[in-house]
Amino acid sequence: MSIFFTIGKRGLLPGEESGNTRNLRPRIDTRETTDVVDFQKHATWGTVLDYAALGYALGEARRIMLHEMEDGKGVTLPGIGTFRLSVKGEIEEREGRLHGKDVHVEGILFQPDRELLEEVRRLSVVQEPFRQTVEADAEELEEVLATLFAKGETITRKAVHRAFGGKLTLHRVTSLLQRLVGEGRLVSEGCGSTTRYRQLIIDN
Repeated sequence: MSIFFTIGKRGLLPGEESGNTRNLRPRIDTRETTDVVDFQKHATWGTVLDYAALGYALGEARRIMLHEMEDGKGVTLPGIGTFRLSVKGEIEEREGRLHGKDVHVEGILFQPDRELLEEVRRLSVVQEPFRQTVEADAEELEEVLATLFAKGETITRKAVHRAFGGKLTLHRVTSLLQRLVGEGRLVSEGCGSTTRYRQLIIDN
């Protein structure tokens, strides 16, 4: 098993300089995730815990995490890593003393176990990009959009991705579409993976 990557770069639009590798970055090709309990349910290797027991153990670990985090504590899962709360808000001064303003828990910070991190860093990565080019010229983009809008009033980023034949990653396609929205050429509807894009029609 090996890890594949694509080249990450914001999409090019007319007038942008291409051929510059300074801003290119490798990016993991897949965004898929695995449910460990479901994986264990279908696993073929020998194990002490079946999927039901694993699900129960994870549920108990979650209960402990929430219980301890209510006191602001971090929680360590041995061999996995440590989880800590992240707070966000503003500070204001009232009557000569500093107070918080709308301070709230924003999320969870994760610090992986050192040995786990070392093992992950030894995983093999294929050194050639997978299905990736570093630019899409303006003419090609216009042709793709014209073809898609001829079939329907709205388009999705996945439809654009397929129309490019995998030439661009979903991340770069999203970047292209968002920039077109910013330029006033497209209107976005919805959010996240369900976002659809519509051509902006201006009445004279």
